[in-house]
Amino acid sequence: MNSTKFTYPFAHSIHFLHSSDIRDLMKYAIRPGFISFAGGMPNNHLFPVDEVEKIYHHLPRSEKEVSFQYGPTKGYPPLIDVLKKYMQSKGIDFTQHELLITTGSLQAIYIVSHLFADPGDTILTENPSFIGSLTLFKSFKSHLHGIPMDSNGICIDALKKTYKRVTRQGEKVKFLYIIPNFHNPAGLIYSRERRRSILDFIREHKLVLLEDDPYNELWFDPADRPLTEPILSMAPKELKRQIIYVGSFSKILGPGFRLGWMVVPKEVFTKAEILKQSLDACSPNLSQVIANAFLREGYLEPYLERIRPEYRLRRDITLRAIEKYFPPEVKYVRPKGGFYVWLELPRGADAQKVLDYALENNVVFVLGKSFDPARRSPTRFRLAYSNVDPQNIEVGIRIIGEGIRKVLSRSKND
Repeated sequence: MNSTKFTYPFAHSIHFLHSSDIRDLMKYAIRPGFISFAGGMPNNHLFPVDEVEKIYHHLPRSEKEVSFQYGPTKGYPPLIDVLKKYMQSKGIDFTQHELLITTGSLQAIYIVSHLFADPGDTILTENPSFIGSLTLFKSFKSHLHGIPMDSNGICIDALKKTYKRVTRQGEKVKFLYIIPNFHNPAGLIYSRERRRSILDFIREHKLVLLEDDPYNELWFDPADRPLTEPILSMAPKELKRQIIYVGSFSKILGPGFRLGWMVVPKEVFTKAEILKQSLDACSPNLSQVIANAFLREGYLEPYLERIRPEYRLRRDITLRAIEKYFPPEVKYVRPKGGFYVWLELPRGADAQKVLDYALENNVVFVLGKSFDPARRSPTRFRLAYSNVDPQNIEVGIRIIGEGIRKVLSRSKND
């Protein structure tokens, strides 16, 4: 009898997976009395529940039947049509691109990674960057190089230096991944000049740009709306085929719909569609039918007009509380939209110790290392105000401020 203990023959790539720090922190968020600045989620009370109930109630029986059925891999045709019109309103044309519906925007990012990144290839990202994408990229055994950011976006000089250094070392850079509008976690919006510099960079180095844009509609001041123009729409004709654009319904309808989309160069589209077919055959048809009616019947803009002031209110309360309770040495970005404030403690201070204090006092947020490809950034952290009730924001910020002052006082005395 063979007494050798059975072991699972896991693939080597499984060792590159790790649980999201945000997901791990959510165990605190669901406890009664906890104030959570951790999850970058829309607010439950702001979802368009009434609109969706009305939409479904008034759908023809034929559309309801279709919504329960499998659909085409590339997406529900009426939704594709209405999304193309929506994208065209943002300056994106479809002479060189096609639109593919995905099961959330992260599936779109997975498809791009699978199409372009072999094990050992290099992906350039911002530092900080979206934790979901970083985890995904690492699962492909990619080399990640995070490029620092300033208030206008990714630092172009640092981007050029990094590209030059890694290619000299023999690395194959496959694409650049950025989040230009109301960045997660940095909260900033790329300037037009920085967007043009990105186009110059991908032209010079013949790189693919993956433009992730889930927060595009969540601006707070109408004067800032023109700044959210997709880089794809700004690109000259000869550069458009180097850009893949990713959008999402998660922030403008609800993450529970699990719907995103990608605007893909036609030369790439068939491969992307076949890959999606191997993943899940098709995205949920019920979600697509409802999303189509939501856009088709004109619910989107009134809904956005309703929620923008709500998120702006939460942003304003958060910033006022930060000014009131945080030491002046703490630096932060004043977001013009989206869900996040990105903060930095003075050098030598440890954000982990601030989080420890906050957790002891029923408050939770996310450390900056979660968004760093190298898992460093000990002085940075993110506050997500989007899903916090306004009356709890100041209480939570006050507690975090107490923790910061304690940590700074100890570091000065050490």
